[in-house]
Amino acid sequence: MASIRVLLYVQKVLKNGEHPIVLQIIKDRKVKKITIGSCLPSLWDSKLQLPKHKHPQFRDLEILIEKKKSEAKKLLITLEHEKENFSLADFENELKTKNESKSKSVFGFIDTLIANLINENRIGNADVYKDLKRFLSRFRNGKDLGFAEIEDVFLSKLEQDCRNRGMSEVSMSTYFRTLRALYNKAIKEKYVKEINYPFSDFKISKFNTQTEKRAINWTDMQKIIDLVIPKESDLYDTQQIFIFSYFAWGINFTDIATLEWSDLKSNVLKYTRSKNGRSYTIPLIVEAMNILDNYRQYRSDDYIFPILYKKRHKTATSIHNRIKKINREVNDNLKKIASLIGIDGDITFYVARHTFATVLKKKGLPTPVIQEMMGHDSEKTTQIYLDGFDNQVLYDASKLLVN
Repeated sequence: MASIRVLLYVQKVLKNGEHPIVLQIIKDRKVKKITIGSCLPSLWDSKLQLPKHKHPQFRDLEILIEKKKSEAKKLLITLEHEKENFSLADFENELKTKNESKSKSVFGFIDTLIANLINENRIGNADVYKDLKRFLSRFRNGKDLGFAEIEDVFLSKLEQDCRNRGMSEVSMSTYFRTLRALYNKAIKEKYVKEINYPFSDFKISKFNTQTEKRAINWTDMQKIIDLVIPKESDLYDTQQIFIFSYFAWGINFTDIATLEWSDLKSNVLKYTRSKNGRSYTIPLIVEAMNILDNYRQYRSDDYIFPILYKKRHKTATSIHNRIKKINREVNDNLKKIASLIGIDGDITFYVARHTFATVLKKKGLPTPVIQEMMGHDSEKTTQIYLDGFDNQVLYDASKLLVN
């Protein structure tokens, strides 16, 4: 009689400091361990043999463990019924074959991809594919499908369903581009043949992704800068971070959240942009430095702004979730600030970036300089100009934001 249990295999340490979560199968006094995930010992409940509730991926891991344990138990019952003298090698091969077969389905392939991305701490990318699975599941009423079913007719019906539900062209473009990326991954891993590729005829470029670029004028921006908000107000940090983004070349929220004091040397800020992985150097003008000097007086954390905290936000998941949460709060606060100074319409954090570019353009700054400062539009075009302007030119350009 064979037995199965889940445990944290503490005798082995992975490169990230975690231990493997394994299915342990014992048969005829022989033991086989099959890795199904990983976890830090401090986040593992040894009594329940499950991750602790405080684990940032508790629910995902709990579902994965129960799913793998259930699959293994079902296979064990089948093998005991069909083959009395099966070996642990037989069990492992059968389990691998079943998992590979299942992963050839679209949902199975997505689940595997998500699990791999989470293990690599690429939480944002994992969320993108979770959204894709929900998108497809809604269209299919929860029913899985094979890659062979994704062809031109399927894509056309999916598009029509999106339009019937009133989905924006931008959202449709995002979902279909993600689906195309998934299909390309499936081709690379030989789960589907390239000859069946459906996106040669179904053109994603048909979707109109031109969105209205929301920017406020220099006068309204100055009202936000001049607005006196007490430090104890919930709106204070929102105002300061928004203004800093405007003065710091439209730096986006994720990059602001992860800025550390070590990124600042004198008045020069150096950071790596999360969107494209490129390094940027920003010579900060006095107005931006004043904001940082203010935070330096009472911030003891390595992070410059009070968004992330080193002691609390240690994993990629907790950082990702915290940034999403605070970004929503900041956008809500910006609406309140806009109302206080009489600005019509919604304002989001991204307005700082568009306003930065719009103000400089209206003041006559050449487009190539703005492109370089923002890392905007075509990356090839931006790269051409990267060596074209020294820091003094860009520093002088930044002064136009306040004059």
